[in-house]
Amino acid sequence: MLQIFIKKKVWLISGVSLLLLMCISTASWAQERTVTGVVSDLQGGPLVGVIVQIKGSKTTTATSSKGDFSIKVPEGAQTLVFRYIGFEDREVVVNQSNTVKVTLRESVSQLNDVVVIGYGTATRKDLTGSVGTVSMADLNKAPVKSFDEALAGRVAGVQVVSSEGQPGAPIEINIRGNNSITQSNYPLVVIDGFPMEDPNNAVVNPLNTLDPNEIESIDILKDASATAIYGARGANGVVMVTTKRGKLGAPVISYNGYFGLQQNNKRMKLLNPYEFVKLQNEIDPVRTKTLYFKEGRNLESYRNLNGINWEDEVTRVAPMQNHYLSLAGGTQKTK
Repeated sequence: MLQIFIKKKVWLISGVSLLLLMCISTASWAQERTVTGVVSDLQGGPLVGVIVQIKGSKTTTATSSKGDFSIKVPEGAQTLVFRYIGFEDREVVVNQSNTVKVTLRESVSQLNDVVVIGYGTATRKDLTGSVGTVSMADLNKAPVKSFDEALAGRVAGVQVVSSEGQPGAPIEINIRGNNSITQSNYPLVVIDGFPMEDPNNAVVNPLNTLDPNEIESIDILKDASATAIYGARGANGVVMVTTKRGKLGAPVISYNGYFGLQQNNKRMKLLNPYEFVKLQNEIDPVRTKTLYFKEGRNLESYRNLNGINWEDEVTRVAPMQNHYLSLAGGTQKTK
C-alpha cells in the first residue's frame, strides 16, 4: 500500500508540473502579436522592398509588390523603423494597434545634390548616367600630397594604385577596370573645364601641383555619358575637378595642417659578412678567392666582422608637415 501511495503522489506532482508548463507556454504565446500594414510614397504609390525593422532588435521584413508587410512584434516593442533607398527613414509607434499605414518622404538632400557633368552642372535626381562623388570632408583628412592618392578607396568602381614602389612613382587610376592592353587606361582629367592629357606621359605630373585643400568637388563620370561628351578621350572615364573660388560676402580665413613621422616599417632581412662570403664561395669559389680570400684572409676572417646595412644608412625616421592657409572672399565684380 505504501508503494502505491507514493506512485500516486509522484503522478499528481508530475500532473501539476505539466499544467504549470502549459500555462507558462500559453502566457508566452500571448506576449507576441502580428502587425500588418502598407507603405507608400507621397503620391500614394506602393513602395516595394522597404525594410521594416523592430527598433532595438534584429527582426526585419520587407514589403511585397503591393507595398504591404507583416511582422511579429513581441510585447514591449512599440516602435517600427522603415528604411528605403532615396527616402527618409521613419519611425512609427504602433502601441496596441495591429494595422498601420506608413507614408515615406523622398530624401531631398540626396536628390538635390549638384554634380559636375562635363557640359555644366545638374542635380543628382536628373542624371541618367553613373556619376561618383568624392566626400571632400573625408579627403581633406588624408595626409597625402596629391588628390589622386586621396581617391583610393573612396569611390565605387575606381582603383587607385601605385605603379612602382619607388618614391615619386606615378599613380594609376582605373575606372571600372582596364579597357586596353597596349594603350593607357588613365582617365581624362578635367580641371575647371580644361581637359588635361595623360599625366603619366607628362614630364612633370600636373596633378601634383594641385593642392587637395584647393578642391571644391570631385565628380567621376564612369559610363558612356562621358564618352558622348569628350569622345575617345573619355573612353577610360572622366575625373571632373572643380577648385575653390571666392564667394560673395565677408572674407573667410581657413587653415588646415598636419604633422607626422615617416619611417620604413618593412626591412629586408640581410646576410651578415660571414654568411655572404660563404654563399659566394659556394656559388663561385674561384671568384670568391680572388675578391675575398686575399692578403691571408679566409672564411673565418669574416665571422666576427660587422657589416654595413645600407638600408639603415639611406633611410631614417623623418618628420613631415603641411600647412595650408587661405583667404577667400568676393564682391559683385571680383571673386
